[in-house]
Amino acid sequence: MLEKSYEYLKNRLGNFVPDTAIILGSGLGDVITAIKEPIIIPYADVPAFPTPTVSGHKGVFYAGKLGKHNVICLQGRFHFYEGIDVRMIYEVIRLLKSLGANSLIVTNAAGSLRMYMPAGSIMLIADHINMSGTNPLIGVCEEPYFPDMSNAYDLEMRNRFMQIAEEERIPVFQGVYMMLTGPNYETPAEVRMLQMFNVEAVGMSTVPEVISAAQLGLKVLGISVISNLATGMDLHKPDHHEVLLQVGKATKKLSLLITKFLEKE
Repeated sequence: MLEKSYEYLKNRLGNFVPDTAIILGSGLGDVITAIKEPIIIPYADVPAFPTPTVSGHKGVFYAGKLGKHNVICLQGRFHFYEGIDVRMIYEVIRLLKSLGANSLIVTNAAGSLRMYMPAGSIMLIADHINMSGTNPLIGVCEEPYFPDMSNAYDLEMRNRFMQIAEEERIPVFQGVYMMLTGPNYETPAEVRMLQMFNVEAVGMSTVPEVISAAQLGLKVLGISVISNLATGMDLHKPDHHEVLLQVGKATKKLSLLITKFLEKE
């Protein structure tokens, strides 16, 4: 589906072959500042490639060296609630694999369902629950047709990341992430239901990319930056501007952790 996108990117990247793909969530674009001498490619220049419509998702590829790795970083992701078919999200991950990536670091902004994990916290995703009502593999006729999800968020990668966080004295939580479709924030009743499911964070993305990566054989490290307490847990109403503000406060810490992770891996 994205053959023209692949040919264009392959031509622009030349001899550069990425081994790690990074997808940045809302407001997390500052991570790209750590990439050395990046090749910068706007999504709009890439034939047949979709363009994000949400504030905080600029829509630019950055390819270059980060730590010991060649990375291709997507500043701007695609959401089901934008009207983008989740099959397209699968095609984006397959495109990244075709370019050379064998691992994926995926980040997002998420609402916390636990008072002990306030805005500005960093949470490694240990597992997820897909409540989107859809799946990016519907209609995919490639093996494995029933991919194993028991280690979708690679345990070895998580352990290394937690070790680095401890060395840098940056608190990092681990927990379960649930995806809802959005684009509205959750109601207080929905938040109480999610808490009963032992979910730590809730958002509107990430799960389609991770399911796609599992089917395609990519190892995944998933990271949520907590942007707010979920609806009804405090007196503040959820607001996208506030989400971006809170995420921005954690970006430097996250950039440091990702850089250190890729230096040691």
